[in-house]
Amino acid sequence: MTSANRVRRFLGNILIVLGLVVLLAGCSIFVRQQVAGQQLRAELESQETPTSALPEPSATPPVTAASPLATTAAEVTPPPTAAPVSPTASPTATMLPAPAAVATPDLPVRIVIPDLKLDGQVVEMGWTIVNTAAGPQSEWVIPKNAAGHHINSAALNEVGNIVISGHNNIEGKVFEAISLAWDERSKTVVDPFTDRSDILKGRKIHLYNAAGKSFEYVITDFIRLKDSGVPLEQRLKNGRYMDPSPERILTLVTCWPPWSNTHRLIVRARPAQP
Repeated sequence: MTSANRVRRFLGNILIVLGLVVLLAGCSIFVRQQVAGQQLRAELESQETPTSALPEPSATPPVTAASPLATTAAEVTPPPTAAPVSPTASPTATMLPAPAAVATPDLPVRIVIPDLKLDGQVVEMGWTIVNTAAGPQSEWVIPKNAAGHHINSAALNEVGNIVISGHNNIEGKVFEAISLAWDERSKTVVDPFTDRSDILKGRKIHLYNAAGKSFEYVITDFIRLKDSGVPLEQRLKNGRYMDPSPERILTLVTCWPPWSNTHRLIVRARPAQP
């Protein structure tokens, strides 16, 4: 065997070993996520009534009005008139007029879902315009290590749809617990692109403003939307969950499954007190 052949064989063996290491690491992450999801769903199913206990108020993260936006954007988005991917709503959507009496928006800075052991910071989230082969498209700028409150959605002291989005498997995994909670076994098929689960129904979500005041919401819907490999018409339909509303609604958006982003998960909740 020539020296050149020995070098090629050595390099080939190194590549095989590296490939096996990457494969084993991926399998390990997948298994851990599967186990974590099963444990979380088992805990949720074992609870006769939703948990009401909250973390200590001191856990509220310091937030200023100038909370910075992340520098990384979402994956791929449909045209500006459609719903951007993760989250799935159009930044250019027409907003309902705010009540005249509201002078300063009361913005959420923290989100807590006790039953999911979720406690995260919320910052204001904007969008950018990117040029693609299909023309300019709007793209939300997803925060790192925090959930993002859509700047064109309602505030805590306004009537409308409060929309908050977060990553499920990168950059802080703020909404990972929501993705893990999806119960594939007990889902109800609504249509070829939409499924519904009741595993989170009735559970509480608490939003906090900068002063530490809590706004309580009760989950009414947990919906999974197929968002990858679907017609543009369906993606536009998916985005309607982010549209303005004449009622007080809270909408959370993340991706599914925990190891990918082929679907969107929508959690909808209404104020505990009318």
